[in-house]
Amino acid sequence: MNSEIDKTNQIFELIKEAREIAILPSRVSSIDSFSASVGLYYALKEEGKNVCVIYPGSIPEGFGSIEGINIKSSSSQRELVVSVDYSDTNASKVSYSTENDILRFSISPVDKNFDLSRVKAEIKGFDFDLVITVGAQSREDLGRSLEDITGDLGGPDVLNIDNSERNQRFGNINVVRPEFESISLLVTNMIVKWGLNISSKTAEVLLRGISERKGI
Repeated sequence: MNSEIDKTNQIFELIKEAREIAILPSRVSSIDSFSASVGLYYALKEEGKNVCVIYPGSIPEGFGSIEGINIKSSSSQRELVVSVDYSDTNASKVSYSTENDILRFSISPVDKNFDLSRVKAEIKGFDFDLVITVGAQSREDLGRSLEDITGDLGGPDVLNIDNSERNQRFGNINVVRPEFESISLLVTNMIVKWGLNISSKTAEVLLRGISERKGI
């Protein structure tokens, strides 16, 4: 019993301290496990966490809209950000155009000797310090996603959530509970244990997974 309490406290602290969280459903997810992932996503967003779902598979048929959910098909996806420091200039107009997959933008007016070192480009992306896998029995069930994030030298903590007896317990922390018929029901139970809020949006998507598993 004490070990379960210790594990719950450990997970609570991991979530509390995490700045960037990735949720990785099994790449062949049912509505149940995908709903569990999205429900956890909503609960973590309620806590103000930077979180995304990394899912290279096809969205389960019948799941419904995924609008408003930050879903990436690959953990290697990044964002190119171009910034221009135009302070102390008379610039007041910005325009852009695209042609042949080339983006051009202009800021005017600027002096002919404008310092081009004030134009900077950088690649931004997630630097995850916590990865939560949902419904994956092994690392192979996640494709390359987990390896791309953790690398060869360990990387972030991995919280493995599953309800299968065949789970290989590949995480730093494993919540494997075969007595739960539905992963969405398991995640609902864990969300409460971890002190996270279950909003109406979170409850709706988790209930969708529970209902699908029970054939309601």
